[in-house]
Amino acid sequence: MNRADRKRLFFALNPSRRVRAEVAALQRDLGVQGRAVPPENFHVTLAFLGMQDVAAIPDVCEVAASVPFPSCEVVLDRQGRFKRAGVLWLGASELSRELAGFQHRLVDALLAAGIGYDRKPWKLHLTLYRKLRTPPPTMAPVAVRWRLDGFSLVESVSVNRGVIYRDIARWKAVS
Repeated sequence: MNRADRKRLFFALNPSRRVRAEVAALQRDLGVQGRAVPPENFHVTLAFLGMQDVAAIPDVCEVAASVPFPSCEVVLDRQGRFKRAGVLWLGASELSRELAGFQHRLVDALLAAGIGYDRKPWKLHLTLYRKLRTPPPTMAPVAVRWRLDGFSLVESVSVNRGVIYRDIARWKAVS
């Protein structure tokens, strides 16, 4: 099997243009030394599937479609850091039961279907910077309100300048 027969996949929440713009402004104002994540790559990973056979994508999509996504909101109001990975992120101090429940149901459905995924405990975060060279300054209080209207299956594609993310499929929230 060659590389073209496999894709690096994950399920994600993709911010609206407004949320991307608000987060990008916060990112610029931080003045951090590190590699800034481009706003078009902002997302929150729900489940990282890693390298998957292209032939498995219909099954992955069928599993995702079986888990209704709740219409809900998240407030990005907390700065955090994965020190060893050199990552600075923006997250939520409170997580709605609806979103946490959805994420659990999604990974449970993946497990039941025999689809592999990264089993590290989930922590809602949107990466702002990678490869931090200095400790980040403390961010001024923020509250970016984000109405979640669905989730996507995303492919991560390596390119000369880093990675780009391409939606393969998207599921809208149920009211």
